[in-house]
Amino acid sequence: MVRNKKLLPLGVPAASSPRKHKDTLDYFVSSQPEHRTASVADKMAPGSPSAGSAGTSAERENREDTLTLIRQELAAISDRMLSKTDTGGLIQELRAAVREELAALRTDLTVVEVRVDALETEAQTCQMQHRATELATTRQGNLLLTLCLQVEDLENHSRWHNIRIRGLREPDSTPLTDTVRAIFAQILGRESSADIQLDRVQQALGPQRQDGRPRDVLCCLHAYSLKEALMSATRGVDMINFMGALSRSLQPDPGRTEGSPTPDYYPPRQAHYIPLGVPFQPANQARQLQAPHPLARRHDPGTEGPSYSTSPHTELAAGVTVGTEEPPRGPRPTYRETPDE
Repeated sequence: MVRNKKLLPLGVPAASSPRKHKDTLDYFVSSQPEHRTASVADKMAPGSPSAGSAGTSAERENREDTLTLIRQELAAISDRMLSKTDTGGLIQELRAAVREELAALRTDLTVVEVRVDALETEAQTCQMQHRATELATTRQGNLLLTLCLQVEDLENHSRWHNIRIRGLREPDSTPLTDTVRAIFAQILGRESSADIQLDRVQQALGPQRQDGRPRDVLCCLHAYSLKEALMSATRGVDMINFMGALSRSLQPDPGRTEGSPTPDYYPPRQAHYIPLGVPFQPANQARQLQAPHPLARRHDPGTEGPSYSTSPHTELAAGVTVGTEEPPRGPRPTYRETPDE
């Protein structure tokens, strides 16, 4: 039914009008309109030749102006765009700047690392010094505590300024300090007892004894020279009115009233010598110690024998002789004032 139509062999494409590819810029800026097939309405509609030519010329001019503006804008954009050479130069400059910054960062990191090492070394040194100082402080504290304990022990064992009085009746109304000062003034041969300085005078701790014996009196003298003068004068006194005894207080516990003598007194006892013995006057008779033999019992007042109590340091004898002469003595041993630790 189709006539006058040329048939093409199979596989040969039909010839088409030349068309520009849309990917190129010429497709959009070309001055020639794209060929298109007229529609049936265009073919059938009658048109005025003068009106069509006028519209075509106006559209052509507008198109030319638009294309001119586009070309100018594209040219300006192209001028402002960097070339490949310029882009390569910028990239090289950026690389050089980055390399310089990295090198500077490496240098700074190296310096920081060195400083950190130095700080760590100093911190370790300070820590070691602090530890050594802490150990030394602890050691000094321990040594100080040990010295304090030793000093306290020496004070407790020596009692340099202490004198123990045994056999003195417990006072009823008279102050004990005045009584002790009067006794010391009598021993020293002084008329007034005002110059005898006593730091403390007290009776030994503990309740009163069941047998009626008075508690010992502990005296702390202010000066050691006064104590030596008292102890030296006591050896030459013929009698003591209060019928008691004076001795150096060398016991570890001042309140202790019973016990054995300190080790420093064993050699004098073995040599039958009482270095701190004192005379006494029981029953209005002057008597002197003959031997360091302790009393077995306390005699009642008014009977034959002394009426006083024994002392751990200066023990009184049961067998006494009338008179004030000194008993025979052996060689005087050497002994120290303070016992061994």
